Amino acid sequence: MLIRNALVIARPATDKPFFGWVRVRGNRIAALGEGEPPAEVSADATRVIDAKGRILIPGLVNAHAHSHSSLTRGSAEGMTLEPWLKAVIREQSQLTPEQARVSAYATYAEMLLSGTTAVMDMCVIPEVAREVAEAIGIRAVIAPYVADTMSFAPTLDRVEAMLASTARGARVRTWVGMHDLESASDALLQEGAALAREHGVGLHLHCSESKFWTEKTRARTGRSPVEQLEHLGVLFEGTHLAHCVWVNDADQRLMASRGASAAHCPHANLKLGSGISPVVAMRKAGVLVALATDGSKANNRLDMFDVMKFASLLAKGVAHDPTLLQPGEVLAMATATGASVLGIAAGEIVPGSLADLSLIAVDRFHLQPAVPETVVTNLVHAARGSDVDTVIVDGRVVVENGRLTLVDQDEILARHSAVGRELLKLGK
Repeated sequence: MLIRNALVIARPATDKPFFGWVRVRGNRIAALGEGEPPAEVSADATRVIDAKGRILIPGLVNAHAHSHSSLTRGSAEGMTLEPWLKAVIREQSQLTPEQARVSAYATYAEMLLSGTTAVMDMCVIPEVAREVAEAIGIRAVIAPYVADTMSFAPTLDRVEAMLASTARGARVRTWVGMHDLESASDALLQEGAALAREHGVGLHLHCSESKFWTEKTRARTGRSPVEQLEHLGVLFEGTHLAHCVWVNDADQRLMASRGASAAHCPHANLKLGSGISPVVAMRKAGVLVALATDGSKANNRLDMFDVMKFASLLAKGVAHDPTLLQPGEVLAMATATGASVLGIAAGEIVPGSLADLSLIAVDRFHLQPAVPETVVTNLVHAARGSDVDTVIVDGRVVVENGRLTLVDQDEILARHSAVGRELLKLGK
């Protein structure tokens, strides 16, 4: 595949955008350059995408989401995290495999159509999520929602079975997932960490999301959640913590020293009144901080462009400092950092990287002028997922002209709407 005439953002944090071309061979970036491609590159291409009037970026990476939560979006509103969780858990406990399938299709479709090529999916029925991710074409890390206080949650035995059946380097992979430190016992957390180490995969869980849960762990253990993870031997390179709103300086230093990463979910943290994650301080301490939407029930929109803008403006507003989290840094957090955290060789458009790419149409008033000097800022502060035109995952076009290519988009939408309406009626 040859993509030509694009405004290319190859490495958002360091490189100046340029008008040029990118050559894909198989599922990897083979070459790129400014201006017109060499004659031998053009002659060798079996498919050419003329990207004139479009921006080419590394595919966006959503570092924490829940594919089972898209069915009843707009319900359980106006709650803090604790009562909200009770409502969500009650719904999840009754979720059928077919409902989970419909929700996964809707979730992944929304993500792909808005330029997200990879997701960390913490889900309730992981076997179904994996099947759907394979079919729709997204790159996914499935982290099952293990917790010994929830009878409906998947068990570590199921996670181990999925790990055993996942090929190394597959587009859809499995990690060990735990709900959090209070719904998964200390012993279970240790078992999960041991399983992750045994299979050479990461461990994903919610951590320090609200003051209530942070203080609950401290009251039980005498330690902060991060300190408790360290005490249990669960904090290591590959431990990926969602939210991290209530992490103090000592927690941040500990995370950095162990190579643990964070997923910043600004919308969910604001909507549930949980607080604002100290993203700038964590990054300064050396913690890798990726960006995420969380589930649609906690956010209402799975649009990583929206997340980038929120993350950037929150940091500036809290610190009264407009120099913080500049657009190139934020776009890198949503691409290269997210890919690094999930162990994916993507997130930059450089030779050897996986060909996970998104093309954004610029024939929009809010993206003008679309020139190298302004394009990164306008992507972070003005673009929307609806501006995405084409999406490539693993070297394959999965969205073209704003439509999914591997599945029936209209059927997914109709089924999603019908099941959501049914569940809302049952919940009354």
